[in-house]
Amino acid sequence: MPSKPRDRLGEVYGRLTVVRASDRRTAAGNCYWWCRCSCGNEREVPSDSLSHRLRKKKNITECIECSRELTTEAVCDKNDREENLRRKQAQINRKNLVGKVPDQWLKLPLTDAHAREIGVKKFFRGTYCLNGHLSPYRINGGCLACNRAE
Repeated sequence: MPSKPRDRLGEVYGRLTVVRASDRRTAAGNCYWWCRCSCGNEREVPSDSLSHRLRKKKNITECIECSRELTTEAVCDKNDREENLRRKQAQINRKNLVGKVPDQWLKLPLTDAHAREIGVKKFFRGTYCLNGHLSPYRINGGCLACNRAE
């Protein structure tokens, strides 16, 4: 018979507060606990996943819905950071190309996302395509010089 689990009632782990013990046990014999998230949802969590310590095994700190939201927010933040880096790099590339390319190219949006925001179908990053062309791109893909050559 497994030993009696440590009483965790009322303890807080991230957004989760332990509210009651569960009848379930893990394969290792650890107890499950019912926890209430700050959003009001409940989740059953094994006691070995409830910890304040940083370790290799992932600690559970929120309900499933909040976990999905945080994951989605993290992905969106990462995409925004990468888009900002692409735009900064495009501005640097364009400064080096002033006088070497037509001025109308330099007036185009910096990236495909920028072009979609404005509602334009072409953009100019100031980079060479895989075939060595320096020309604007279409937002649905492809260097304009490569498309003319086909």
